[in-house]
Amino acid sequence: VFLLILIIFYLSYFGIKTDKFNNQITNKVLEINKKIKLDLDSISFLLNPYNFTVNVVTINPKIYLEDNQLEIKSIKTNISLKALIDDQFLIENLQILTKAIKINDVILFVRSFRNSTALSLLNRFSKGGSLTADIKLNFDDNGKLLDDFQINGFIKKSEFNFLNRFNIKNLNFLFAISKNKYSLTEIKTEFNNI
Repeated sequence: VFLLILIIFYLSYFGIKTDKFNNQITNKVLEINKKIKLDLDSISFLLNPYNFTVNVVTINPKIYLEDNQLEIKSIKTNISLKALIDDQFLIENLQILTKAIKINDVILFVRSFRNSTALSLLNRFSKGGSLTADIKLNFDDNGKLLDDFQINGFIKKSEFNFLNRFNIKNLNFLFAISKNKYSLTEIKTEFNNI
């Protein structure tokens, strides 16, 4: 009993690092989108004995889309202990913290999932800038994305040129996105040198 308590304490406080599940995670991502390649270092598992889940964290993973790399600080999720033991690997929620990513790379990434004329035009008019985001996603039991997602972050020093008539430079703002709600605050920019 003492040994079991000691093991639970160790797994709850220190956790373990392993790369055992890297292939499973990479294969899941390839099932979603074959254009995306994921490069993971070791993954940390920390037991949460109160709700029988395991907190899973990976630091500085690399996501490649064609020749572009998306800079990620961390990816976190909770996995049911039962699902982990049964080797089902069901993800209930996902939190992604990004580093500064080029806006054109973000547009390319979104277009790989859902291409549209608006995104194509936005990519054409975008001349630079970066985006940093904190993304929170929840999934149902079948792995389908739920509508209660939240994306917060900021855009810095972005530039857009619309048909050489409208020039937007040094566009900076904070954003908060959820289903059917887009909030932009602290917007600062230069529009046609004004």
